[in-house]
Amino acid sequence: MAIGHYSSGVAEIDPEQAAERIRKLIIVGDNRLKQGGGDVSKARGTFTQALRLAEEAGLGDRFRPFIEARLEGLDRLATHDTDVQ
Repeated sequence: MAIGHYSSGVAEIDPEQAAERIRKLIIVGDNRLKQGGGDVSKARGTFTQALRLAEEAGLGDRFRPFIEARLEGLDRLATHDTDVQ
């Protein structure tokens, strides 16, 4: 396997192992937001990574709604923060 070919490595992952990794990424993103003063960009990056992994592992239909809801929440939060300033 060539280094830097992320998607070729994902194809070899067991779907349940990928699902577990996706769940952990979602939890990490949630925890970044809950830590108060959390870095929204880091949470967004974590959720984006989870969505990408879900799509590449063929699990998009299973996880996309949950992840997209979190990303939309971040968009609303960013809009609110901009309106307040």
